Amino acid sequence: DFSKRAGIVHRLDKETSGILIIAKTPEAFTEMQRQFKERIVKKTYLALAHGKIVPPEGEINVPVGRLEFNRKRFGVVAGGRESVTHYKVLDSGVLSKGKNKEVLSFVELYPKTGRTHQIRVHLKHLNHPIFSDMLYAGRKTARDDRKLLPRVFLHASEITFDHPVTHVSMSLTCPLSEELKEFWGKLEKGI
Repeated sequence: DFSKRAGIVHRLDKETSGILIIAKTPEAFTEMQRQFKERIVKKTYLALAHGKIVPPEGEINVPVGRLEFNRKRFGVVAGGRESVTHYKVLDSGVLSKGKNKEVLSFVELYPKTGRTHQIRVHLKHLNHPIFSDMLYAGRKTARDDRKLLPRVFLHASEITFDHPVTHVSMSLTCPLSEELKEFWGKLEKGI
């Protein structure tokens, strides 16, 4: 597995920026995969979601699985795998679109499980899809979003794990990419 995956321990969705762990040795790879499987690794993501999320803190606990009618997409499905994401709204901003204005929520997310597209599916489930998300925001919304930001506003900002050799707890952070920071900076804040 180590050589087939070039040491890449976990994945990020296409267009998601941020931290990705790559093991240097097969032993470190095996140990890091164990930590992910046993949920020792703690991850934090930042996202910009459509609408004002209420309540501003909470837990999304709904099963996620592959959709039968479109095998490339995932959704909340009966019989799906357990999926838990905690979230906290950090701020909000207003996007002006001509005469129209839309509130967007800047959210910090803490997935407790690691399902494919989990954060994206969970926010869509709350009716607050991630800005510029081609799969889950809806065709028209995503098309309009992409005129302003050509990628999904999702960023892996922090990861905490035990070093695979010393077992000392480590926390790595990655600032928001310039592209996302610049877009966020254009919005009217604190609504």
